Amino acid sequence: MRYRDMDLDDLVRAAMRKDQELSGFRIDVNVRNGIVYLRGNISSHAHKHAIDLTRGVESVAVVVDQMSVMP
Repeated sequence: MRYRDMDLDDLVRAAMRKDQELSGFRIDVNVRNGIVYLRGNISSHAHKHAIDLTRGVESVAVVVDQMSVMP
């Protein structure tokens, strides 16, 4: 099933809010044509997890990582 960008945005944000590892970080999510853009400052371990979680959301075509890894 293919979702509209607005619905896909909601699904990705909901998945991140429910995830205990990511709930403490502010990750900006933008969706255009099924492509999810992630921005924000995040730890190295949570970084990979955020990308994997987003890729796991149904109908996500591509994840563009624009996040900065905190030292």
